[in-house]
Amino acid sequence: MRSTFKILFYINKNKTKADGRTAILCRITIDGTNVVITTGESCTPHDWSVKRGETTNKKTNQRLQAFREEIEQGYNTLLYKYGAVSADLLKNYLQGIGRTPTTLLALSTEELKIQRESKSVGTYSNNRSSDKQLNAFVQSRGEDDIPLTTLTIDFFDDYRFYLKKEGYAPATINRYLCWLSRLMYRSVSQGTIRFNPFEEAKYEAVERKPRFLSKGDVTKLLAFPLQDEGAELSRRMFLFSVFTGLAFADLQSLRASQIETNSEGKRYIRKTRQKTEVESLIPLHPIAEQILSRNTKEKSKGDYKIFPDTMSKGKLSTHLKAVGLACGIRTPLTWHVGRHSFGTLTLEAGIPMESIAKMMGHSSIASTQIYAQITDQKIARDMEKLTQKRRG
Repeated sequence: MRSTFKILFYINKNKTKADGRTAILCRITIDGTNVVITTGESCTPHDWSVKRGETTNKKTNQRLQAFREEIEQGYNTLLYKYGAVSADLLKNYLQGIGRTPTTLLALSTEELKIQRESKSVGTYSNNRSSDKQLNAFVQSRGEDDIPLTTLTIDFFDDYRFYLKKEGYAPATINRYLCWLSRLMYRSVSQGTIRFNPFEEAKYEAVERKPRFLSKGDVTKLLAFPLQDEGAELSRRMFLFSVFTGLAFADLQSLRASQIETNSEGKRYIRKTRQKTEVESLIPLHPIAEQILSRNTKEKSKGDYKIFPDTMSKGKLSTHLKAVGLACGIRTPLTWHVGRHSFGTLTLEAGIPMESIAKMMGHSSIASTQIYAQITDQKIARDMEKLTQKRRG
């Protein structure tokens, strides 16, 4: 006996939101048994055609058609695999149970599980907050979850406005939005969607002023070797960051196998940045080479960590601050300062921003542009000083 399989889009006119719109639902019926799932779309009751099962909005109808095709594809996949398909089995499949997630919150939950295993405690905590806020927003829309294929730039803008109304600072809003965008890139890589619908989205304007060292400060550090083992390790790691742009987590996990040599005999670091999962390609500066040679001369030929993990980040950071004070450097030394110093110094040296972004493992060139602003401000201050000297 041949199974009956039907898909019906419909609305519930009795359940409208404050803006007068109502959710477009999808009823899937297989052999007389039906299940209901949300499409993530909405319209006003006036714009809905019961006869045609569509709205007066062309783009919404196109997304509904794509949603229908995804359901049909899921049905055919399960039919081929099991020989028979139930309504509940198809619903679970579409909502990501037992396969790659196809809905937003399911994907967020899955991504958070991965983060828990691979990220630092601080990064995981931030991402958990991002997941919590995203869940709260979707629920505020009266939805349990949203199919990834139905997401548009409007969803991003609505989420941004929601976060602003909740009173979050611009930097916090951007962190939550970056998590949302990250999920889209993950979905693209898994083949669930073809492109990130938020590629051209606008984020909150945040005035960021990363601290960095001048060339003079770097020179002071280079000329100040230390006898204390912990202090010297922190100094070397910091300087290595200044000349490679590696963040602390990437310094700690750097291995000999990630140092490669090109056809011209020049060495470089090829490493996926832990925070963004974007690959960095960093040509080794002669000073970085010197630090490497000191850390590898007594090592075996096998793979190993470049910097020993004999000391916690907290202890190394304490040593680092003391080193900065001993060298007479006014800027408090942190691992972020080392990375930011690399960004500003390479830009001042005339290296193209695109190359710096690649070396620093930035997922977007917008992250790199902050260094251009810093450099422009420094030039303006230097010119002002020069003008004042001439007047004097």
